[in-house]
Parts: sequence; C-alpha cells; structure tokens
Amino acid sequence: MKYEDRIPTGVYGLDKLIGGGYRENTVNVVYGGTGVGKTTFSFQFALHALNRGKKVVYVSLEMNENQIIRDCKDMGWNEVVDHIEKENLHIIHEFGEDIMFLSRDLFGKISDFLEGEDESKIVVDPLTHLTFSLKSKNERKSLSKFFNGLRKLGTALITLEEGAINEEGKKRAVVPLYLADSIIKLENLGYGEMYDRILKIIKHRGSHHGESLYPMDIIKGIGIIVEPSDDEIQKLTPQKKYNEKFEEIINEIEKEFDGRIKKSLVDRIEILKDSWTRDEDPREVVDRILETERIV
Repeated sequence: MKYEDRIPTGVYGLDKLIGGGYRENTVNVVYGGTGVGKTTFSFQFALHALNRGKKVVYVSLEMNENQIIRDCKDMGWNEVVDHIEKENLHIIHEFGEDIMFLSRDLFGKISDFLEGEDESKIVVDPLTHLTFSLKSKNERKSLSKFFNGLRKLGTALITLEEGAINEEGKKRAVVPLYLADSIIKLENLGYGEMYDRILKIIKHRGSHHGESLYPMDIIKGIGIIVEPSDDEIQKLTPQKKYNEKFEEIINEIEKEFDGRIKKSLVDRIEILKDSWTRDEDPREVVDRILETERIV
C-alpha cells in the first residue's frame, strides 16, 4: 500500500491504521499515564525523520540533552549523537512557568532553528505541567496560538500526561480536543502479559482510521511496535473489487443530473470509491444518497 503526502510516525505498524501517517503541518498529541511509552514514541518520530535527512527540534520540558542521549542509547539508538553533532537535531531544554511562555519565548527558539527548512519536525515532550495552568481565556488563546504557529513550521508531536487532555466526562481535563489534529492514547493495563500495552486512536482529522484497541509492545532496539490483526487491517483497506460498480454509478449520475449537482455528486462518489472499505456492494448506500439529491 502506497501513501502520499503523509508524515511517517516511525512507530512500527501504526501508519497503516491512520491513513499512512500524520498529515503535513499538523499538531498531533500522544497521551497516557506514566511509563506507557510517550517519550519512546517521540524518539521514534524524531529519529525516523532525522535518518531521512530532515531537521528536528526536540523540546524537552523534563530531560536535558545528556538524559535524552542516555535514554536513546539505552534503546539502541546510538545515531542520536551523530544527529546532534551534525546539528540536524536541536534539543531545547526549558522549564516555563506559565502557558504564555509558549508563544512568548519557546516558539521563537523553535522557529529560529527551523528558518528556511522544509518538512521540519517538532517534538514537545511533555507539555503537561504548562497545560495545568490553563485558567483564563487569554491562556487558552496562547496555547491555540502556539499550536497554530507549530503548524506553519512543520509537523509537530506533543506528549501529555493522562488527565491533561479533554476526555468526555472528565472535568479535570484542560486541553480541548479540537486543538489537536490527531490524538493517540497509550495505556499499560498492568497484567504482566505479552500484550498488556494497548494503543487507541481517539481522532485523526482527514483520515479513515482504526477504532479498535490495538496491542502494542516496547522492544529494546526497536521501540514501539503496534500489532493489529489481519482482519483489522483489512477493515481499513479500500475494496478495489467494487471499482466497476462505482464507475457504473458515476455513468448513471452523469446521465440523470446536470450542472453543479452532477459535478458535486461525481466528485463525492469518486472519493467514496477510493475510500470504500466495506466488503459489501455500495449500491444500497449510494441509492440513499441519490434519493436525497433528487429532492427539489
């Protein structure tokens, strides 16, 4: 399966579940409790880009450069030192006191390093302690401004501790879901079994994504690997065997409709054809669409 205009996450087995990876110029959140693999996810995202000649800014609000190098080496990712020496990886170790620090101070440091670069990657790991200070409208606006600024610079990955993101029914949450383009939750069930770690895709704008709970593991030398079943992958794979049926439907539309409605319907059916993952004839669904479109 070939994906275009997508940014690989670097996490093995994940991209096929989110339409090929992250969309360009987006802000993507990974969250979960302590020790679930958020920082490992961040390292994989960064190193995948670095090993392909991209520049990465890694903002750590907890670890300094030596700690990051140590943790990467512990995983077997020794190339991180070479990337730092060649100035392709720029590590910013900061500790802001309030959310205004993001747009006032931190954004300038990120943009200075990435000036003139294409397809840049940004990691902020973790943003949690700043988000807990969100109390006023101006502070929420500052966070939104920071996210929008990151989108202009490249594709960003932000990690958050569980409880710092807006889940339905949890009043303590402080980061609204709408601010992020995608959200992935990591969880450790704590059973001590082979697949006691799971990953769930909460949302992914502009993508048909998996909605199951997917088993994952963290393996030294490899990092995070997600292991969906063949059936789960099949549910996300467009069914090309119905292409002729879709072409028949498009021909019918071109004969029955005129003008703007015809163009709109043909465009929509073309998109439906390319994204049809059901193992069933699309005729019934399309007939419902056409029934509504015939209403004057």
